[in-house]
Amino acid sequence: MTSMKTPVTLDLSAAKVVTDWTHTANLLCCRVDPTGKYVVAGAIDYTVQRWEIATGKKTVLVGHQNWVRTLGFSPDGKTLYSGAYDGRLLAWEIGLETPKPVKDIPAHQGWLRGLAVSSDGQRVATCGNDKLVKVWSAADGKLIRELPGHAHVPYCLHFVPGSHELVVGDTFGNIHHWKADDAKPSRSFEVKEIFYHIGDLAPFGGIINLAFSPDGRTLTASGLHKASNALAGSRRPVAVSFDWKTGEKRPKHESMKKEIDGTMWRAVIHPTGTLIGVFEKQVGFWNAGVPDVAHLAATPSDIYDCDLHPNQLDLYTAHYDGHLRAMRIGRG
Repeated sequence: MTSMKTPVTLDLSAAKVVTDWTHTANLLCCRVDPTGKYVVAGAIDYTVQRWEIATGKKTVLVGHQNWVRTLGFSPDGKTLYSGAYDGRLLAWEIGLETPKPVKDIPAHQGWLRGLAVSSDGQRVATCGNDKLVKVWSAADGKLIRELPGHAHVPYCLHFVPGSHELVVGDTFGNIHHWKADDAKPSRSFEVKEIFYHIGDLAPFGGIINLAFSPDGRTLTASGLHKASNALAGSRRPVAVSFDWKTGEKRPKHESMKKEIDGTMWRAVIHPTGTLIGVFEKQVGFWNAGVPDVAHLAATPSDIYDCDLHPNQLDLYTAHYDGHLRAMRIGRG
């Protein structure tokens, strides 16, 4: 595995799928463990699939009772957390031959939408369709605090790097910043351009995912905009970034020369400064500060999530066709 200190050069023109593993059900999410040994994916058959990256060996993790929608690792890579539409948060010792849940927390009434693990590994945060955000102790699974008062369903959340503060994105295009002990958000970011109503009845879009840049200076929200026909699902993928310190909104990242119908399910910022987003069958790459996509890499099936390997060279993607693919995007 390439050291994090080794300079990495992106070679987008040569980006290609180098690993392709299969499952029998649609995959909705994926994460690579921080040590780079395993990649895991959540599926609509209620399972988590674990692949050992070096060998391709697959292990099935059984414990949820609905679609597995969100995943996260402890910083040391020893514990996997999974959240599903059964409202439960499960914790697994990922290195065991056949992992079983070591914690089973009934976290939310209805769907559990998102989870995040703090940088020190002490806390796990979840959000769900009950309009609640909850923070749990990683040590014993007990509830530490609850963040009430969300007017709209929180769709995703992220710990502020190096702290127990949270940012929470909702279905109406709002991002709220919660200090660790505050009863109300300390500030909010509006991304109204990625929120629409379907006939004034239901939200369409919102903050689908949140990510910080490796240096913690940029917060990026991904989703959709330019919804010309919400009932038919017509929309364009987009990412909107903010300067974390000042709150200044930066230019949107979108595909301008080539219009693509879709939602950007996740965007991450590579340590080189390049923004990487996944939507439909495409992986898009944007140069820092440039609105239009610099390069598009096609894949065989719609992508619902992605994650970078610690080597910074391999991007793993979870697909509708049940495949977990790795795309080599650079050289080190």
